[in-house]
Amino acid sequence: MAQDHSSRQSRRQFIKQGAVVATALSFPMIARAAPPVIRYATAGVVGPGELETVITSDWFKANVLKRHGKEYVIETTTARGTPGVATLLAAEQADIGTLAFTSLATAVAQEAVPGGVTAIAEIHRDAVQGYASNPFVVLADSPVRSIADLKGKSVAVNAFNGSVDIILRIALQKHGLDPRKDVRVVEMPFGNIGPALRQKRVDVGVLAMPFQVDEAKKGGIRTVFDAVGVVPPYPVLFQSARTRFLSEKSGAVRAWLADYVDAQRWIYDPANRKQVIALTADLAKTPAASLDEYFLTPKDFYRDPSATITAASLQPPIDAMAKLGLLPKPVNIAPYVDASYLPRRG
Repeated sequence: MAQDHSSRQSRRQFIKQGAVVATALSFPMIARAAPPVIRYATAGVVGPGELETVITSDWFKANVLKRHGKEYVIETTTARGTPGVATLLAAEQADIGTLAFTSLATAVAQEAVPGGVTAIAEIHRDAVQGYASNPFVVLADSPVRSIADLKGKSVAVNAFNGSVDIILRIALQKHGLDPRKDVRVVEMPFGNIGPALRQKRVDVGVLAMPFQVDEAKKGGIRTVFDAVGVVPPYPVLFQSARTRFLSEKSGAVRAWLADYVDAQRWIYDPANRKQVIALTADLAKTPAASLDEYFLTPKDFYRDPSATITAASLQPPIDAMAKLGLLPKPVNIAPYVDASYLPRRG
């Protein structure tokens, strides 16, 4: 009997010890729960045109983004321009994406994204004095000297109703021209505009980065105007999120934006320039020497160190869209802009 009692006691001790071990093992499993996934949609430009494509590269994830893999994981997909990004947000196939004022205003006016869409961080800005803009250029011997001279001419843009097309329309209206009657607007990829201009298939063309640098090197062109003086400084591209996702995963969004701002600071640190140029050139499949001529200098677009976005900077070009009849109704963008997910300055 004594032996049987001892055996039962041993079994009870074994069960208790097993329960303690199982309980102890369960805590690390809880602590190691996978961080939230952010599905990020870029607009199709790799490198300087969309700095977030550099920041979300594998090298940056492994070496610069301190919170990645701990507080969030970011997975990227590429859309066909910002309208494509808006489509993915509307289908709830992306959580955050790169938009322009045109695609944001359209999505808001059409109530396209279930639960709404919110602009949360700026990527880069146009119309800032002393920094790059997208110039509308002509051949050096062209008779076009001013915006008023565009009457009856053909102008190449990358996309109808895109941001540079809107800037063109605003400039024309300011100078008494009707964008629909007085100018023939032609759509073609940015990379084809320079050659089309030199072959005299169009009279005027808008050049984005890096094409404006490449064409300037060849010579024989001059700028008629750019966004500076046509509109106040405005965000060309910015990060926008599904509003429901912001509510559900606010901690992950804050961690991502903190990493984004830190990474942008790292990118602009002169001590890292050589490495940044090499990494970006590899991603963009462009010569490092060409990139080094403008990237992260005043020849490049302005980028706010804190990535701060404001409704005041977005409202003027959106109002212009409504005036041009490109929106079904006027849009007050203030309720759809929230910079509070960014890290606090200082």
